[in-house]
Amino acid sequence: MKKLTTSLLVLVLSSSVAIANAQQQNDTVKTKEIEGVVVTALGIKREKRSLGYATQEVKGDAVNKNPTTNFLNNLSGKVAGLEIKQSTNFGGSINVVTRGYKSLLGDNQALFVVDGVPIMNKNINTSNQATGGGGYDYGNSVSDINPNDIETINVLKGAAATALYGSRAQNGAIIITTKRGKKNKEGIGMEFSSSITMSTIDKSTFPEYQTEYGQGYTGRSFSAALYQGSPRVAFGNDASYGSPYDGSMVWQYGAFIPGSPTEGQRTPWKMAKNGPIEFFNTGATYVNSLAFSGGNDQATYRLSYTNTDASDIMPNSSLSKNNFSGNASYKLTDKLTANLYANYITQKTVGRNSTGYNDNIMTNFRQWWATNVDIKDLQHLYNSFRKNYTWNMQSPTNLTPAFWDNPYFQRYENYQNDSRDRFAGNFSLSYDVNKDINLLVRMGRDGYTMITEDRKAVGSYIGNDFGLNGTVDQPSGYATSQYKFSETNYDFIGTYKKNITDDFNVNVLLGGNVNVQKTYSNQQSTSGGLYIPGIYTVANSNSSPVRPLISDVSKYVYGVFGQISLGYKNTYYLEGTYRRDQSTALPTNDAVYWYPSLSASVVFSNLLKANWLNFGKIRAAYAEVGSDTAADQLLNRYFSQPSYGDIPIYAYNTTLRNFELKSQGLKNIELGIEARMFNNRVGFDVAWFQNKAFDQILPLPVSFANGALAKTQNAGELTTKGFEVSLNVTPIKTTNFSWDLNVNWSNPWTKVTALAPGIENITVGRSQGGVSINAPLNGDYGSIWTSDYVYDSNGQKIVGANGAYLVTDTPTYNQGSFQADWTAGMNNTINYKNLSLSFLIDWRKGGKVYSLDQFYGYGTGVYPDSVGYNDLGNPIRNTLATGGGVILPGVMENPLNPGTYIPNTTRLDRSQSSQVLGTDLPGAAYVYDASFIKLREVALTYRFSKEFFNSNFIQGMSVSLIGNNLWIMHKNLPYSDPEAGLSSGNIQGYQSGPMPATRNISFNVKINF
Repeated sequence: MKKLTTSLLVLVLSSSVAIANAQQQNDTVKTKEIEGVVVTALGIKREKRSLGYATQEVKGDAVNKNPTTNFLNNLSGKVAGLEIKQSTNFGGSINVVTRGYKSLLGDNQALFVVDGVPIMNKNINTSNQATGGGGYDYGNSVSDINPNDIETINVLKGAAATALYGSRAQNGAIIITTKRGKKNKEGIGMEFSSSITMSTIDKSTFPEYQTEYGQGYTGRSFSAALYQGSPRVAFGNDASYGSPYDGSMVWQYGAFIPGSPTEGQRTPWKMAKNGPIEFFNTGATYVNSLAFSGGNDQATYRLSYTNTDASDIMPNSSLSKNNFSGNASYKLTDKLTANLYANYITQKTVGRNSTGYNDNIMTNFRQWWATNVDIKDLQHLYNSFRKNYTWNMQSPTNLTPAFWDNPYFQRYENYQNDSRDRFAGNFSLSYDVNKDINLLVRMGRDGYTMITEDRKAVGSYIGNDFGLNGTVDQPSGYATSQYKFSETNYDFIGTYKKNITDDFNVNVLLGGNVNVQKTYSNQQSTSGGLYIPGIYTVANSNSSPVRPLISDVSKYVYGVFGQISLGYKNTYYLEGTYRRDQSTALPTNDAVYWYPSLSASVVFSNLLKANWLNFGKIRAAYAEVGSDTAADQLLNRYFSQPSYGDIPIYAYNTTLRNFELKSQGLKNIELGIEARMFNNRVGFDVAWFQNKAFDQILPLPVSFANGALAKTQNAGELTTKGFEVSLNVTPIKTTNFSWDLNVNWSNPWTKVTALAPGIENITVGRSQGGVSINAPLNGDYGSIWTSDYVYDSNGQKIVGANGAYLVTDTPTYNQGSFQADWTAGMNNTINYKNLSLSFLIDWRKGGKVYSLDQFYGYGTGVYPDSVGYNDLGNPIRNTLATGGGVILPGVMENPLNPGTYIPNTTRLDRSQSSQVLGTDLPGAAYVYDASFIKLREVALTYRFSKEFFNSNFIQGMSVSLIGNNLWIMHKNLPYSDPEAGLSSGNIQGYQSGPMPATRNISFNVKINF
């Protein structure tokens, strides 16, 4: 594959150069047109040629042509150094990381900025959800941005590029510029777009089931005692390691459910006709958008409304969003201009899918399923009786679930819902003192309220965690949470631009910023179940409700900053910044921190004067960024706990706060070269970078004598190095036909280069299955630790006396990091007259992922690898006495010479579940290569010109047929999408019951009036 890719790249480059030379007389491209103007930090427009750091721009059309509930999905593969990890969760969060990881346990997500003002990208997912314990992925709030309002996206990758934003943007910044109104020749301009997207399961990301054996654990499906003289299934067994299917008549679960079509009847022992894949629906998303714009010499405006209605592949799921936005600009005088931007969003979601292990239908389907169960039978039972009649009941006389609810009962009775109301906006006044000096005052605010509700109906499986009182089982219940987040920014910026001479220019910026962040949460739940079934209020608690958990914190950061940019002969550029921040999250004595940046660039194409070289620039940058921590990290306090009866209980924080904290720091170096050649037919941008994030604020282990588990301290260093490559080629360009090829590639890698004395590892998260995600000293960030095989001196796996592999005593063996070796995207766009075809291939090489599904599925016998024939030609699930079992590759101890090893000859019993026999494989067996190659996007668009309609009313129209996630061309993880995860954040590389990926087909119409 590597050789093929290299050959293809050489072919494209060589052909494009040849064609470019042949057509050189037809192309005229000016350097300024090549580089253009981009929006940088604080919303300031700069000539790209003058920048000493890397940026990459994405046009709005690239993110709004494919309608989704989160525009970030459409950034995958389009920016070098920007890793977009998509979610398979309905309305789920997207992980957005630029140039690797900068924080061991803190936020690594990029900052989002709309029209110069930062906006929030909060994630309210619980720590239990993030580690696979269960919960919901509520998505990141940046999904509220309406892609139809986006004009451009400019990704600022390095610290020098984002230095003016301070610590907020040490993880990089994504600068979004919205569409503006403009003066029309006549009347009001109007844009209308409408799309429909249909989503179906990608079957390669859903389990395939073995078809030979049914429910059971011990090689038989039936209880020890006959029922009315015939075999009866052991209903409590949630596995498929039972008797082989032979068509005989047996008592199954339906025989004991009142009103069931098979009540009182024996049924054939066979594989179910309708497996779990029939549980899912076809998802549908409808997006309709309308915008009005206009203006004159004094004022411009744009108003838009977008409605999104979506349903997922899970039954009883819906997402409805209304997005109102508007901006306006008004010249109050010749020198004073007012600008206004406002965005109001409402979103309501019903039936998000559960994640992780607890109460997750997908863990049922992927880990603990019985293949004789027909999903349509379960649907009929729920639809007919609205009760929790399940296949996994306790006994013929006790129909309550042993472990698993009827999945239809779960979706229609135990569903969650949430709502979010958000307002984001900013207002600014810009005053031109004279042609050289401008003063800008700006106030921006982003705030939203979110309410979540969770239900557990009477009759549900009692064992799943629910509500705030996690110390006891809850037979039913209701939980609700209210969150309020707000961020306000006050900016004052003065700029001075002057051409001192014809060759020398200067640009000076001075400013100040006040950033106010406020967070409030109120969590409540019933305790002891619901007093009256079906009434979902906290007041309907069977016993005294748990005391609410309420948090109300705020943080203020006061910043002043300056920047000076020098240019000489449009060839040599030098820029420096300096910022001072003061944060209320740090102790008074260490609340102030300073940091600088310095960048330079040389446009060498002005020096070489080669005909084939249109533009060339080398650049270098160095930056330091200071950073504070979250609010409320300084003083210890007591926290409310679930009451003991009516007696209130409070507990001291288990992680000691620290009033001696100081700011964190980051040092960044960047070197780059970019060029455009052959009349802009070939272009590239190559960068090398290094980040060192030091004095990290971490909870480090302390002696139990302190009465706590850890203490927040400054310690630790992460170092990230890597390259980024962007390649743009136009192999063919004629009057009616063109082919454009864009390739992005990057390989950031983060290592832990320092920790506190005596600390060898920081655990990022622990998850079910004896798995942990770690940051080991001098090791790779995101290392996955599990139990491992035991090896002899030659690296051969050792088999024990029972024929099973020996397993290490501790789960601390490093199986590799979840970080990718590299990521790449290749986008092709072919235009013929008014017809355009584009397709994007998204490629991830390397990285590891652990599958809890395969771990449990091995023991429950649901997957095809649990059946088959052995070397004797017998079914491996036969008993050893009847020639079953397998001989595992490896070595065993030589009985004639203890301490030495010979090839294994001991047969492993596979007639019963490995969980019964105690022959489970180590965790290392379920760590997979997370590489993938995806056909991420294909779009076919036809644009009708104004002349086609012969009307002054219709100015243009386009129709598009778009496919998204059409084909996973290569992957190594079985029955799942290696990209799927629990949520955004630092705990990646772990799967437990992920949703299957979907193939999405969209039809889109856009009309300009």
